[in-house]
Amino acid sequence: MNKSDKAAIQSSGDEENNQAIANQDYQRQLIAKIFNMQPPSSQKEPIESAERIRLDTSIQVNIQSGLNVYTNNFIENGIRALSITFPTVEGLIGEDSFRTLSRKFLRQDAKASFDWAEYGIALPTFIEGQEALDTYPFLSEVAQLDWLIHGVQRQADKEFEPNTFASLETGDTDLLRFTPAPGLQLLTFWFPVVDLYQLIHDPYLQSEEGILARKALLKKTTKSINNAINMATPRSLVLWRAEYKAQFEYISDAEADVIQQINAQASVNAVIDTIGTHNIDLVEWLSKAISNKLIFAVA
Repeated sequence: MNKSDKAAIQSSGDEENNQAIANQDYQRQLIAKIFNMQPPSSQKEPIESAERIRLDTSIQVNIQSGLNVYTNNFIENGIRALSITFPTVEGLIGEDSFRTLSRKFLRQDAKASFDWAEYGIALPTFIEGQEALDTYPFLSEVAQLDWLIHGVQRQADKEFEPNTFASLETGDTDLLRFTPAPGLQLLTFWFPVVDLYQLIHDPYLQSEEGILARKALLKKTTKSINNAINMATPRSLVLWRAEYKAQFEYISDAEADVIQQINAQASVNAVIDTIGTHNIDLVEWLSKAISNKLIFAVA
């Protein structure tokens, strides 16, 4: 091997070593940028200043490029996740407006969990502060309903046990309790969130055959939105999961009291007393509650 060959090999080795060091620096600085940390100092011997400047410039460009890709992917994943969690909101304001809203929200509200399905609880409150959405005064409540439906859908399953209801005739109703459906909860809303939800999700209303029905519901919903300003109290709504799909409906204040008793794990006897106090037909209420799987068992 002659001297020129040795020099070429030495030069090649130096370039590979420099590139390896540059790659390590790039990885350290990219991670530091993403997590807002100071990168640890390199333990390698310093490279010649001119070469270092050239490599540092390349590293900074690569870091910014990598960070841009990471940020864009993060934003797109966030928008997609929010559109799954808040489908009614997206349907009401349109995809473009929803993407703009989501980008603003993602920049303000930090993601605290690895699971995107757990992200978005603050969106209803965030919507209230958006002047661009003032023409949608109902949107915050719609977002709240979307979020709660999303949560109910993720509730653990329960076994429906219709045979246990026979114990209402033979058991001690002071000791027995109704087992509520997964996610059973009582809510209140000022705006007609049920109608707004139906406008977006009812397939019939999206079809040609449902055009007249959609127009009628739109007219009714618009009137309800205008009347909401003058309402003395909000309307009660019960939300639960029967089988694998969330269910919800408006209920009277009297029925709301019954739901509160069930969720408070009051005895069957106390629930029956509440039903009697409000002059609700016990047989009719019980039949409906079992049929709709509002209650899953008696135990």
